[in-house]
Amino acid sequence: MTFTHDGKLIHSVAFTVLAASATLGWREHKAKLIVLLTFLGVTIEVVQGAQLIGRGPDVFDWVADCAGMACGITIASWTSGTG
Repeated sequence: MTFTHDGKLIHSVAFTVLAASATLGWREHKAKLIVLLTFLGVTIEVVQGAQLIGRGPDVFDWVADCAGMACGITIASWTSGTG
């Protein structure tokens, strides 16, 4: 397993955008959003591990997804004035 910063950056930026957009559109269900995005990150890694696309799973990709999700939710909360 190799740790590449570019891949982790892509994962966290993608999940930042996903989480911020979803938080702004689905404000009243933040807990469900967290669960769904966490599950999405795990699902992406499971699919990668299935060797159908020539990539392998990486737990650090999932960590980057979760970090991006936290950033996106925080940014959306600041911009929408909700806590």
